[in-house]
Amino acid sequence: MQDDRDQPTVRLVREALDEARELVRLELALARDEVSSELRHARSSALAFCGSAGALVSAFTLSMLAAALAFSIPWVAALAIAAILLIVGVVLGLVAYKGLPARPMAKTKERIERDLNHLRERKA
Repeated sequence: MQDDRDQPTVRLVREALDEARELVRLELALARDEVSSELRHARSSALAFCGSAGALVSAFTLSMLAAALAFSIPWVAALAIAAILLIVGVVLGLVAYKGLPARPMAKTKERIERDLNHLRERKA
């Protein structure tokens, strides 16, 4: 007789464990997707930073060349090219900076917090 009354409890515990396993599996899959997405954006930002650094180094080099050639006419062309490269470098740097994730894995953290709060509410 006692075994008949324990059956619903055992079934409920099994269902709760199964749901918890499924929740963990889904959270891991979502976290994996979010990490891969953020890595793609970080890779794009890294390439933009590299382009920015190259343009800024070139701009600095050409501005130094312009200063060295200041006593003749070609310095104007070198200075113009340096200015263009400086602008390109700054723009690429800004694009790269904006492409970086402000809060890494924010969605995953929010989902986990929400799930934990839900579990705490159900426990109380």
